[in-house]
Amino acid sequence: MKHSSKSYVCKICGNSADNIPYIAREMMYGFRDEFEYFQCSNCECLQATEIPESLSKYYSEDYYSFSAPELIKLNKIMWLFKHQRTRYCLSGKGAMGRILVKLFGRTHLREWIKSAGVDVDSRILDVGCGAGHLLMYLHKKGFSDLTGVDPYIQEDRYYDNGVRVLKRSLDETNESFDFIMLHHSFEHFSDPLNTLKTLHEKTECGGQVLIRIPVVSSFAWKQYGTDWVQLDAPRHLFLHSIKSMELLSGEAGFEIESIEFDSDAFQFWGSEQYKKGIPLHDERSCKFGIEGSIFTKNEIFRFQKKAEELNAAEQGDQACFLLRRNRLDS
Repeated sequence: MKHSSKSYVCKICGNSADNIPYIAREMMYGFRDEFEYFQCSNCECLQATEIPESLSKYYSEDYYSFSAPELIKLNKIMWLFKHQRTRYCLSGKGAMGRILVKLFGRTHLREWIKSAGVDVDSRILDVGCGAGHLLMYLHKKGFSDLTGVDPYIQEDRYYDNGVRVLKRSLDETNESFDFIMLHHSFEHFSDPLNTLKTLHEKTECGGQVLIRIPVVSSFAWKQYGTDWVQLDAPRHLFLHSIKSMELLSGEAGFEIESIEFDSDAFQFWGSEQYKKGIPLHDERSCKFGIEGSIFTKNEIFRFQKKAEELNAAEQGDQACFLLRRNRLDS
């Protein structure tokens, strides 16, 4: 829904001409509170007009990233085998790893970690990690130096397997890392440029930052507008375009090494639900399974096929940006 015609100044590129305002509703929990956003006519970033004073109401105790991860205990020998096998898969190094791959096949790894150029001993930080689910996944695959930070968890967590999850913000982190990940957390930061500059400071020279976010330069935004499920007002403060990410990354001292679109059927069934007034956490939501939802299995299948087509055409509604800190940066 479009709103008034007053002037809006883009927080990314400074443009104030012909920016288009919208009113978006909170629909994850179904509060239906309204929030004003606008889209910049220059860099195309969709952004909250004002940052709400308090967002605690919209991050309830059952928020998806805060649930405790499953702690899978591996004995030291089994973990060492996984460590060596994954090392060989990532770098081609290690006689033991080569033998394990011949015996058991290659380690199944997500595409973004295979393209990130990391090793199993790389110092890895997950920003906005919640309780540490992704870090547990990486440890199970054989990664050894894993840290997470999230200011919204209740307390620091030091898991028996060596994974640590700290209650602090990114700028309160005193260490530097080889690889820093932000999986659907960058859109929650109120100052994207300063966040990227801080990431630059925390990344070793030649290190990489991976940012996975919803993108407004997508079919889903054009199709659904403010019913687009990944707009997610008011939690998502900035819905970036490819252009706005290029501008921010360059200003912060990064080069974008690659962009991969990795959207799925959620962009369709979530947005269709919002069009019909069904919140994500409603008992009728597909979040809790197809049975009881408004969709058939065939519809979900078609949504997924469409998502794959959009990813190939670089029109999916979320993307993975791999940024490299130039080795010449001081």
